[in-house]
Amino acid sequence: MEERHTRLLVKQNPWWRGEKEALPEFRRDIFGKLQKYAEYRQIIAIVGLRRVGKTTLLKQLIQGMDAPKNNICYISFDDIDFQKYETAEELINYFLEFSDKSKGRFLFLDELQKLPNWDSLLKVYYDTEKNLKMFISGSSSLELKNHKETLAGRIFTFHAPILTFKEFLRYFGMESSIAEKDIARAYHLKLAVKKEKYEAKFRDYLLKGAFPELLEANDEEFIKKYIKESVIEKTITDIAKAAKEDEKVIYELLRLLANSNSQLFEIVNLANILKINRNLVSHYLTLLEKSFLIKTSYNFTASVAKQVKASKKQYSAHSCIVISLLDVPFAAIDTEIAGGMVEAVIANSIENVSFWRTPQKEEVDIVIKLRKPVPAEVKYQSLITSDDMKNLLKFCAVFKCNNAVLITKHLMEKRKIKGIEILIMPAWLFLLWEGLFQ
Repeated sequence: MEERHTRLLVKQNPWWRGEKEALPEFRRDIFGKLQKYAEYRQIIAIVGLRRVGKTTLLKQLIQGMDAPKNNICYISFDDIDFQKYETAEELINYFLEFSDKSKGRFLFLDELQKLPNWDSLLKVYYDTEKNLKMFISGSSSLELKNHKETLAGRIFTFHAPILTFKEFLRYFGMESSIAEKDIARAYHLKLAVKKEKYEAKFRDYLLKGAFPELLEANDEEFIKKYIKESVIEKTITDIAKAAKEDEKVIYELLRLLANSNSQLFEIVNLANILKINRNLVSHYLTLLEKSFLIKTSYNFTASVAKQVKASKKQYSAHSCIVISLLDVPFAAIDTEIAGGMVEAVIANSIENVSFWRTPQKEEVDIVIKLRKPVPAEVKYQSLITSDDMKNLLKFCAVFKCNNAVLITKHLMEKRKIKGIEILIMPAWLFLLWEGLFQ
């Protein structure tokens, strides 16, 4: 192995020299789950949007390892010299040679999607080195490659999401989850006296809260520049390169989607605007979804065929991405423009989410799929009228459910209409409520 490669590898592993790397004390919610799966032989893959903290997660796992320091190796493939199959083999073999084979050995491979044929390399070491546990990380490009067949049974994939509002609050030392079923009582007992502080933090979260490195940032220009250049542009470059597709068209498609955040879309309309084939638009939408820049929602119906044929909704991954991509002034978050952004934040916080729309254009923003479906409307405003609840009542009548949620800006109360309990609550409070899903 070339000496410069050895020097760089040693530099990436300061614990080999008895040094400790300075890392943030704050840990993502996913950290505990990753630690749990460290006990199993399967490769642990961490995927997610750029700048969500995947590298920090790997290094925090390293610091928590109960193993000889020489039995832990970290390799970042951000370095262009390492992005060759043969070089990667040499680096790993170098580590394996001086590690203690009688004890557990841990190999951490960061930004692995930049290495050609990485799945074949992992398969070789997984099958030949029985006392080796591997952790890998990468952006969406990991998901674009067809590794499932090569690594079948050998890999568990975990999605590191953007920061949740719960994590955002936890970083600032605020109460960040409510387990009680009776959310109204919990709100009045615990949080009502602090609601202004929570509302202010929620506003901050909408503007910058997706990424750990922005937690302490306040400058609008810096925040927008960071998100646009470090996240959006680099992610699109990555997926365009991996898929061998047109980077400019994918970028323009993302801009179109951001401009219609939380709205229905038709592939034909997008194709006409971009002047490209509809199949290509469908392909680009898949790339954007696999890159975690958008999320797609389907109409709530038992028929899969109807779901596929009907219009779909799309949500940008976070409001701060829309704000940065379209250069929306921060002050606009205090106007009606925030409604679609808040709806997207709510939808992205729910794993199994749909919307409901009838041929008569009656619509419910979000359908939460629990034992019984729970319809939710987002009305991010201060004044609520009976008209804001009519579609919730219609949904409950059609699907014979007794509970609905109306998500507002400030209001917290319960109303019972025609035997249906409508829980009216602030958006920030909904994002803390774990009791709904228990």
